[in-house]
Amino acid sequence: MRKFLLALVILSTPALALSDKPYLPASYSPIEIVPPPPGEGSAQQQRDLAEVLDVQKTRTDALIKRAESGGNYLAIVNALGANLKADKIPVTNAFISKVTRETSAQVDFVKDCWQRQRPFAVSKAVQPPGQQAENMRVKPGANMQAGEKSRPMPAICPAMRPTEYSFSYPSGGASVGMTAAILLAAMVPEKTAEIHTRGREAGENRVILGVHFPSDVAEGRLSAAAAIAVMTQNPAFNADLADARKELRAALGYAN
Repeated sequence: MRKFLLALVILSTPALALSDKPYLPASYSPIEIVPPPPGEGSAQQQRDLAEVLDVQKTRTDALIKRAESGGNYLAIVNALGANLKADKIPVTNAFISKVTRETSAQVDFVKDCWQRQRPFAVSKAVQPPGQQAENMRVKPGANMQAGEKSRPMPAICPAMRPTEYSFSYPSGGASVGMTAAILLAAMVPEKTAEIHTRGREAGENRVILGVHFPSDVAEGRLSAAAAIAVMTQNPAFNADLADARKELRAALGYAN
């Protein structure tokens, strides 16, 4: 999963004029916001699995290609008719990259708490295309053990179990898409509908590929939205957002 997130997030440029402090307070706890996943064998888990299988039956080659292509916030920007590179909007790039790192860290924390297995690990009927399942495999030396975390797990989290694949809940891809959509819509509100349509695709793609359940996607979006809502209480976040907004709007030809 972490490899997937790295593919989605453009490498950050130097922080430029951005705040060098985290936007989220150290006390922020996503475990208190994102509910636990459906239980193993529960009716909701079965509905989740049935939806993945339904999508698998109807997915087209074009949808698979779209889903496998991944994307980042620039894919959303350029879908609006632009053709921007990260080096043309360095403040925007650094800002969105920083926020995405923070929202993604919250997703990883929840994943390691609840340890939900991916759809294809739950049912052999789920067949991710290409190397998608292999991409989810935990590599030797990967940090998937709660005891190795600098941040202690809450007592509510189950004891860590061995796992062949990275965990499924919530979806990091959905979180990345929602993060980008929220930030870009705040910068270019004239294109809110188009931006969120593209941002939602990031989560939908993960179900199309059979590597996430629909509830993973829903809670990945919630995780990102909740974290950003807390960030908006930080004056440094709002100042950096204003600078990125001014830069991006100028690059796109919008009045500030």
